[in-house]
Amino acid sequence: MKKRDVAIQGGGISRRDFQRMIAGAALGAFALPPVLVRESLAQPSQFNEAPMLADRVARGELPPVAERLPKEPLVVEPTNRVGTYGGRLTGAGMAPETTNDLQIGQTTGLFRFSNDLREVYPELATGFEFNDDLTECVITLRKGVLWSDGTPFSADDIIFYFEDWKYNSDLYSAPQGVWLHDGERFGIERIDDHTIRFSFAAPFPSFNLIHFSGAPIEPFRPAHYARQFHPKYNSNVDAEAKAAGFNSWQQYFTTMIDGDSDSHHYGASNPSMPVLSPWIPTSADSQRQQYERNPYYFKVDTEGNQLPYVDHMTVEYTTNAEVMNLKAVSGELSVAGLDLQLVNFPIIRRGEEAGNYQTKLVFSERGADVAIAFNQLHPDPVLNALFTDVRFRQALSLGINRDEINELVFLGQGTPRQATVNETASFFDPQWAAHFAEFDTAKANALLDELGLAERDGNGVRLRPDGQPLAFQLEYLPQEGPKKEVVELVVKHWQQLGVVADAAARERGYLSERLNSQEQHATAWHVDRMLERTAYAYAGSGKLGPGGGSMIRYAREWQNWFNSGGAAGVEPPAEAKALHAAYLDWQKTVVGSPEYEAAARKVYDLTADVLYVIGTVGQAPQPVIVRNDVENVFGTEVDRYWWGAANWFWHSLQPEQWFIKQ
Repeated sequence: MKKRDVAIQGGGISRRDFQRMIAGAALGAFALPPVLVRESLAQPSQFNEAPMLADRVARGELPPVAERLPKEPLVVEPTNRVGTYGGRLTGAGMAPETTNDLQIGQTTGLFRFSNDLREVYPELATGFEFNDDLTECVITLRKGVLWSDGTPFSADDIIFYFEDWKYNSDLYSAPQGVWLHDGERFGIERIDDHTIRFSFAAPFPSFNLIHFSGAPIEPFRPAHYARQFHPKYNSNVDAEAKAAGFNSWQQYFTTMIDGDSDSHHYGASNPSMPVLSPWIPTSADSQRQQYERNPYYFKVDTEGNQLPYVDHMTVEYTTNAEVMNLKAVSGELSVAGLDLQLVNFPIIRRGEEAGNYQTKLVFSERGADVAIAFNQLHPDPVLNALFTDVRFRQALSLGINRDEINELVFLGQGTPRQATVNETASFFDPQWAAHFAEFDTAKANALLDELGLAERDGNGVRLRPDGQPLAFQLEYLPQEGPKKEVVELVVKHWQQLGVVADAAARERGYLSERLNSQEQHATAWHVDRMLERTAYAYAGSGKLGPGGGSMIRYAREWQNWFNSGGAAGVEPPAEAKALHAAYLDWQKTVVGSPEYEAAARKVYDLTADVLYVIGTVGQAPQPVIVRNDVENVFGTEVDRYWWGAANWFWHSLQPEQWFIKQ
């Protein structure tokens, strides 16, 4: 028996059974029309609430539950059974600036999506309607929804998000690409408190507010709260910002509305800002964040019980992935998955009885669970000439032994592949996943020689054209998957080519600064949002778009050039412009049409050709654990649960209807 078989057997499951678990989970396929599944559950005849809130009502601190809910609250059918109130969910995160399992589930969007993204459900919005030429979309909001401080949620909160934040030139030199279409901002018109019209410079059937799935973008902020930090509404904000210890009103504003990311469910949240989510952040420090139930949450179960069921949540911050895994297998965490790794599956399975939890395999939606991108605007002219030559990227891709990575890190159960769309996409072509993804050191060496790197020093290291050893840093975040393990193997593979790379783990804030200033050599992260709906919605704003995204932002100034219409940033090369144009063309087509398929194929043909992002292994199984006292997490009807930013991990499993078994 091979060593890896022994490891899996030691976890209480044979390799054969492990493979059966994976093979038995059907892939499914993308449902083409973006059809909204209308609400069909009957409204309850009366409403009930958690005892902790009933006590507050009795003391006169809160209105009765019926007055805190919309006239027609969103009715949720529990996954397995109606729950009971009380208890605390416990989770862990890697640091205050990163997200975590419990926080992820709180994202509250205009719409909610099924795990496979086939179906769209009403959430804060009850519906949408395009005009005939797809240049306008009217979104209708749910009436009577209240922020956690009891203030009504309305179209004004969405308008504030765009007009006073995302389209404000004092906050952004150019709008983010995700909020542009055909190079133009969205037009926004408030029809009434609960109706808002978006208009576009060109047909936009891929309108992201309709197609965004569980990603952490909530296109609203509580305007009644946020206006106090904005000079448009507060003429004293500069002085107040300085008095509060900030350098500018912009920094003050961004901090107080949790504006470092698009959602206040990514990193420690400001406890003073009202929310629409199931739980309210009550405190935050360097050690933990505490939450308690939102008394104004707009959902109930089928018996009229206001959700969430659980009273409190605590997220403890850990020092590293090893501590995170120890907490998980010791039974300290209610759920865990974001920072668990498949290589630890045997240990996780073996610890189920002692840790009082169950393990489930979910499946990565990522086009690459670990991917690599080289800085296309590096300040060193010699390195920049290499990094921007596609032959260099092809050579280093050929030099990666993906089969070895798959065996050692993913227990042989992932898919060695290039970074591209998920194989369930209706237009998927296997050639994209195979493009320069074979392990061929002879071909890799020939390409490097062709680039003028044939000379080597006494240690076998290739010499750059200026005579210096070819060496650079490959930086990565040791989070959300086996980044460390994969990067260290890649570095060893490249050493065989005479290329020296230093695997350097980074803290998120530090690496973000380097990426923003284009100081990095190369970075490793993952390519996610690769299920078809999100690949379509994000298009050029995703990690494979020209310029990259997140921790593989390989040409930020290209993005600034695109977003500003050439007024800022650095003009991209012709091939990047062609890829950008292809993404825009794709987003103008109607899902499922012949034009849609042709445009999508062009996007991924060009993505393969330029090879800005190099994949390793993707679509791997992922262990997650659920403690035995937590109910309603997984149902029995779904064979394959997708896991990733495409459906925002736990989000489609509706944590508001989880409960603690007494």
